[in-house]
Amino acid sequence: MTLLACLVMVASAGACGPAISGGRQSPTAPQSQATSTSTAEVPGRVAIFTPSDGITLSQHTPINKWAALVPELKSALTKEHLSSKRIDAYTSGNLEDQSKELQDYVVNRLSERKTEKTSEPTTLVVAPMTSPDSITRQYGDYISKSLDVDAKDKASSRLVSSLRLAAGAGMHVVLMANQVPGIQPDLFVQLSDARAIGQMQAEKLASKLELDKASKDNPCRIEILLPNRPADASSDVSSTDTGAEANQAEQDQQEDQNSFPAQAFAGIWQVLGPYFKDGRADSPSGRLQADSTERDWQAVAFDPGKDASATGKELATRLSMNDDAKSHTEVDGILAMNDFIVSGVVSELRDLGYRGSSADVNPEISISGIVGSMAGRQDLHRQRVPKPAQSPASQNSSGSQADSSQNTGKTQESTSSDDHTAWPIISGYGAYADNIPQIVDGQQWMTGLEDRLGLAADIAKACVNLNSQGKVPAMDTIQTVNQDGKQLHRLSRPLVAVSASNLKATLIDTGYIKPADAGL
Repeated sequence: MTLLACLVMVASAGACGPAISGGRQSPTAPQSQATSTSTAEVPGRVAIFTPSDGITLSQHTPINKWAALVPELKSALTKEHLSSKRIDAYTSGNLEDQSKELQDYVVNRLSERKTEKTSEPTTLVVAPMTSPDSITRQYGDYISKSLDVDAKDKASSRLVSSLRLAAGAGMHVVLMANQVPGIQPDLFVQLSDARAIGQMQAEKLASKLELDKASKDNPCRIEILLPNRPADASSDVSSTDTGAEANQAEQDQQEDQNSFPAQAFAGIWQVLGPYFKDGRADSPSGRLQADSTERDWQAVAFDPGKDASATGKELATRLSMNDDAKSHTEVDGILAMNDFIVSGVVSELRDLGYRGSSADVNPEISISGIVGSMAGRQDLHRQRVPKPAQSPASQNSSGSQADSSQNTGKTQESTSSDDHTAWPIISGYGAYADNIPQIVDGQQWMTGLEDRLGLAADIAKACVNLNSQGKVPAMDTIQTVNQDGKQLHRLSRPLVAVSASNLKATLIDTGYIKPADAGL
């Protein structure tokens, strides 16, 4: 610690500031696509600090893992002509270890500079270690949030002081996924956030079900399953609460509204809310109404437990499919949020006797076409969308069906019978390896993930440019935004939506999975 104190004094001009300076690039710099560096080896070093994945005992985990991103980032850096000998990577199982490794690296680099009397450019790429709950982990490792910094917590304080020391000594800082209060990095890499995940699934569901063509007389029936950890009953406000307790409860409610499930529902409701409001969509369980708002997220929240059984019981209750049920409840779409929940949904629908697949609803390609394309035997074959069934109110006086512009995506079989057994459209997120085959066979309509290769390439270009030019490059994927009154350079890429029609291009051709993972 004596050496660290001395180095802090040496770098006091930058280290004593409240935040890392982000002024190395003008916020008004033109945003044009960055060009690749020359073929000559570029100078500088890049050190990568990420959380470890822990032990994975099965394939029932998301593709978005730090252990997968780090080697892709290393490869991208070498493609930008940074020698592999100048790339260091560290993984940590907790914030205590991560903060120590970061501190040791920074101190050692500054000590080498003093000994060698050189100032080799260095960029630190840090994904601060946070403690996501079991629900958040279902979406993968890349969920963006802010690190909780407590002055009494040595680990978080050590991380902050190390980042300030590095910046004060002229090193560059790139933060991934998780922001650190009081730290303004050269670049922040925005990864998955709850609102984007919810919005993407809602948009894909609305497109597949063709909600724009639905009507109040023949609405699409959509159920939203929002996983959420159980609420703490002790936070409830009673009539005997003191003013301080009431204020605390109000603060807790505000925090709930900023929670992952609440923000995910806000993204969903931004897309689906208008359809529920005008009657083109409704909820089989009745938990969402025309006057529902994004603040009503708890109406569809539930505790998913540790296995698929809890989701199955929840779905059976929502669909009123108890043991004595004589007919199936009509459901056109189920927004399940992540692939862990999807597994429970698929299993329960099978047990309840629903049949068919997503390929039956507004089919774009046949199952045989999907499998043939993935195996490289044939191109995808598109089919005509089947003529939709209409409610009696939409039929003309002669009894014939109204014009197909009222299409809701339902097949004749699913609406003309009293027993609605047609398989619904099911969406998820995470691209769980063991869920991929059920996307191929149409049991699950879509999943999603981060564009890992694209992000790795962008981060690599930014790091090399920071080392060689001292500033963030102008790129289409980097925007300058105002955050807390300061200019922040933020890198982001749209989430990748995966369905059977593009699974080969997005997952197999990219090397994210092997053909065998898709059951081929």
